[in-house]
Amino acid sequence: MQKLKSERLALTVDDKLRITSWNKEFEKLHKDLLSKNRRVRYNAIMPLIIKSGEDAVKLVLKSGKPVKIQGQQLCCLCEKAYADIQISPLKDKNGNITSAQIIIKPRLSCDTYQNFEQYDRFTEIGKVAATLAHGVRNPLNAIKGAVIYIREKYAREKKLTEFTQIIEDEISRLDQFIANFLSTSIVDKGLHKTDLNSVLKKIAIMISLTAQSHGIESIFEYGNISPVMINPFYFEHAILNIINNAIEAMPSGGRLLVRSNPAVRSNNEFSLIEISDTGGGMPEGLSQTVPVSSRSKGKGLGLFITREILRSSGGHLEIESQKGIGTTAKLYLPVIQ
Repeated sequence: MQKLKSERLALTVDDKLRITSWNKEFEKLHKDLLSKNRRVRYNAIMPLIIKSGEDAVKLVLKSGKPVKIQGQQLCCLCEKAYADIQISPLKDKNGNITSAQIIIKPRLSCDTYQNFEQYDRFTEIGKVAATLAHGVRNPLNAIKGAVIYIREKYAREKKLTEFTQIIEDEISRLDQFIANFLSTSIVDKGLHKTDLNSVLKKIAIMISLTAQSHGIESIFEYGNISPVMINPFYFEHAILNIINNAIEAMPSGGRLLVRSNPAVRSNNEFSLIEISDTGGGMPEGLSQTVPVSSRSKGKGLGLFITREILRSSGGHLEIESQKGIGTTAKLYLPVIQ
């Protein structure tokens, strides 16, 4: 039997039109109705496929010739949708036609089908996040102990003391963040009136050595922006997710520009944070879907979390990117009225 194509809806039926196998995409749409222990006719799950007034699947089984249908109307989960269908006869070792393969390629008008890949992405992100949260707590305690030792040993080094104090504070806040994450939603509480510029100034210190080690010029420009309601630790996390992606996009050096400015969108006032890099750019269409990583080892979790943090405060994330030129992430947060 031919291998089912995983990028499309696909199923096989026997000579009695009973479904015998299917791919994952088809199962997502009809999980409750499918059962490997009970064969059902394909038209019990989906409308009959009609060609020239006849059941197209019967026609293929009878004639042994494949059939292609363009723009077949189907009933999707929540709307009428259209698809291109190909039905091919399948033969046994003796050359007898025993079954047929049906491949359905939904057209883009079916929003529900388009969203299934995103639902899978959300599930994967949830699993990764839970594993990450459990896995980092013990190493954090060891790191915190080492940082305290270094600060006490080199107490006369003003710059080093400043860095170690920031690190210790961040470890404590991260530990609390993980505790909250494991017991509730990542963004469901802890909103405070926050001066975003003060958070950006702290971040400028935190990433300065990393940027320098990568040969990256980091520039921070602070505009006259209004306070917003957000959890400052989550906001810091959101900014660092974007900055870390920008730094990784410039392995041979470049320029990182972070600036804040007031903005107006649809007659609403926002505080806008723009983060630009001169890296290689992101995959086309990334900003319009669930964030995914362009790196071989990345999972896109950082961008997803950043977007959710902004949404929790009524804000949103926009990404503009050009291949070979760079990427700009725009973080909009509504100001306190």
